[in-house]
Amino acid sequence: MKKPTDTSSSKTRLFHQGETGGPTMPRRRLMLTGVGAAALGSLSVIRQVHAQSKPFYKDDTPIELIVPGGPGAGTDVVARIAARGIAQQLNNRVVVKNLPGAAGIIAAQAAARAKPNGYNLFFGITGTHTVNQFLYDNLPYDPQKDFEPISLVCKYNNVLVVRPDFEAQNFKDFIALVRANPGKYFYGITLTGSSSNLAMEFLKSEAGLDLPGVPYGSGAVAVTDFLGGQYPVLMDTVINQLPHIKAGRAIPLATTGGVRSHVLPDTPTISESGYPQVVSIGWGGVMAPAGTPQMAIDEVSNALKAVLASPIFDDLKAAGLETEYTTPAQMAKFIAETSAKSARIVKAGNIKPAT
Repeated sequence: MKKPTDTSSSKTRLFHQGETGGPTMPRRRLMLTGVGAAALGSLSVIRQVHAQSKPFYKDDTPIELIVPGGPGAGTDVVARIAARGIAQQLNNRVVVKNLPGAAGIIAAQAAARAKPNGYNLFFGITGTHTVNQFLYDNLPYDPQKDFEPISLVCKYNNVLVVRPDFEAQNFKDFIALVRANPGKYFYGITLTGSSSNLAMEFLKSEAGLDLPGVPYGSGAVAVTDFLGGQYPVLMDTVINQLPHIKAGRAIPLATTGGVRSHVLPDTPTISESGYPQVVSIGWGGVMAPAGTPQMAIDEVSNALKAVLASPIFDDLKAAGLETEYTTPAQMAKFIAETSAKSARIVKAGNIKPAT
């Protein structure tokens, strides 16, 4: 923030002549004049600070949050809760605009081209900002240059699951079985380029596994085929698989976060099971088009900090979602680090876009 001008500076003359060029002013009057000038200067500073502290969102102009997914999808559910919380904190309407398709590219392109006026926001996800740039040529937006990070909202831990009738029922036996039978088994890819896809390819690369993946165009279809016995191995988000794990239809072998999932405390992480580098999670967070006023960025950031400290996400957290507030700088660092890791995984796994 620009420092206000101090009108009580050296520009105020302590000794000066009167309008007619007569003798100097009496000392008492001079002192009062100096105090008066200082008071006026302080008042000016107060007025300037007060003017600058007025909220950016001071009217009822609706804020639009573009979401890269259809209504009812996992990303949409989280984004709508975040939107409701932001609206409450800023006392402004927040309208969710769903733009599904093309691995989030359609939504991200629209958000990148939106006016950077503070009233256009984007719910960025793993694909749009840390994977697509390594999968697709001529991406119509720049994940770093076209956006201003504001805060993460959630992280999606992944879990490696197998069917109850699969020969291996723990992670150690799974690695041994797949190694002993290269190419015999395969796993379902819920979505090419998703965090679960990257997590499995990362594990395959680190553990030397020959475990082909079969891409599905929909996570729901992939799960249906898995539960129906079409294939025995799946990597999916914890929040998606938890109901099936509780019902005994899927056996959890390991999760992909840096620490154990709070809803699967007895399931080890892959990183603690001999592959410390294999940490791969999905995420979602709020950002804005590049050039958005800093005051707007700050106010949305503060709003999200309050939202994520509230109980608004408690039901989803109980279902396996992990929430996290970050400053804009922390989110930018997280995206940069995750992008670098994604680049290595995409190359090592020779991951190609679904056709």
